[in-house]
Amino acid sequence: MEDIKNQEVAFLSRKILELNKKLIESDKVKSRFLSLVASELNNPMTALLGMIPHLIPDSGDPREKTFHLVHEEALMLDFRVQNIVAAAEIESGEIDISYSSVDVSVLAKEAIEALKYAIEAKNILVSIENTLDKKIVTDAKKVYLIIKNLLSNGCLYGIESGLIDIGIHQDDKKVVINVKNQGEGPNVEFKPQVYTRFSEGPQGVHGLGLGLSVVRDFCERLDGSIDYSVKEGSVTFTVTLPLETAEPTSDANGSNEFLFESFDDAIEL
Repeated sequence: MEDIKNQEVAFLSRKILELNKKLIESDKVKSRFLSLVASELNNPMTALLGMIPHLIPDSGDPREKTFHLVHEEALMLDFRVQNIVAAAEIESGEIDISYSSVDVSVLAKEAIEALKYAIEAKNILVSIENTLDKKIVTDAKKVYLIIKNLLSNGCLYGIESGLIDIGIHQDDKKVVINVKNQGEGPNVEFKPQVYTRFSEGPQGVHGLGLGLSVVRDFCERLDGSIDYSVKEGSVTFTVTLPLETAEPTSDANGSNEFLFESFDDAIEL
């Protein structure tokens, strides 16, 4: 009887090891897939966004509406590519930090410009209140994508003709970025569910997954944190980042120079 039990335990142990190996292989395939998709889309998007501004028709031109539709779709596709690149970087476990001296309010303005069509579609008024009177040393690309995802989330779940307030200030030795929108809070049982990838939002609307998960992972990688609070009629996401003492590798006027880095070496399998 004892021998039979030992054989059963050995058999189950082998099965568990086999399943674990398959899970590891599956994760590698998923990471590799994300890496390849990001790499294939990144360069064409860079070229496309560079050419589109040169195609702006004159005011009153019948092609003006078509241009804006094309521009809107290109910007949204670019946003999705950025999140896919970020997700692939996170999946690989190799998130590089590029420190630069940057004005956070400039990143916020760039995010507003990139999402202007979504903002205009819901007639949302976005304001920035910045009491931080100096540049900070951080990763411009990651902070830009953090703000952009939170702003996008506010547009998606905010009310028509509502307000989104972006606040930037210093609290002791930390930088605090608040993004507050008018609307209902996330329809989840526990807060961490909001940051779950590929989850569905209220009424089955997709959108509470990839973007906010990227925000959380980037905040953690920058030794910061993300939280949100819900008050009657409004939701506020709060990002807290340390005031870095590391020497910047460059002085960034914005995020553009960091957005389209090569992804060829991001994942090694």
